[in-house]
Amino acid sequence: MIKKTFLINLENGFHIRPATKFVKIAKKFSSQIIIRLKDKKVDGKSLLQIQTLGISKNDLIELIINGKDELEAMNKLSIIISSLSSKE
Repeated sequence: MIKKTFLINLENGFHIRPATKFVKIAKKFSSQIIIRLKDKKVDGKSLLQIQTLGISKNDLIELIINGKDELEAMNKLSIIISSLSSKE
């Protein structure tokens, strides 16, 4: 299992467009992908569940990945989160 924390720097938070990009990539991996915001955890492969978190600008989220392709998944998803701009 690997974990990494990210600061969300999107003006409108992790809304539908960036979350859709994230889920599209996350679904390509067999590993379990969890997003944690404070004390709430959701399936990172579920757009609906991600939206229930209400991730806003300057929120710290933790990405928790567990499985046989966890390292590759973390690398790809880290790039996705880091590449999201405030224009999304």
